[in-house]
Amino acid sequence: MRISKFLFLPVLILLFVFLIKYLIEKQEYNNQVIKVDITLKNNCELIDSAFMVSTYPENKNAFFENKKATMYLKRSSKVQLQANNKYDGFHYSSIPVKVKESLILEANCTEEGRLEEIFDSLNKQFKEKD
Repeated sequence: MRISKFLFLPVLILLFVFLIKYLIEKQEYNNQVIKVDITLKNNCELIDSAFMVSTYPENKNAFFENKKATMYLKRSSKVQLQANNKYDGFHYSSIPVKVKESLILEANCTEEGRLEEIFDSLNKQFKEKD
């Protein structure tokens, strides 16, 4: 009985130290800046320059050149395909996605394509939580 009481506190302290270490490492990992290569898959009847990439939370923009854009972002960032801000009156935004080294952002201008994109995003979101 005394031994278990004696071991409880050091084990608890050790667990606490490992938890703090894990949280610090995770924060450092999420703050790492990586090169993100983004490819545009344009399924719209619009020119590629009608679209740009926006980031969150940094609020940076990148423009496509030959269907490619490159950004340097934190791993915790998200990117979103949007209408190029140089075209007034045209509005478009996709669902934000977490960054990784290579991404394909798809522009769907039909109602059917947009709904499919939303349902795919919901399926992925709920699948990851299982």
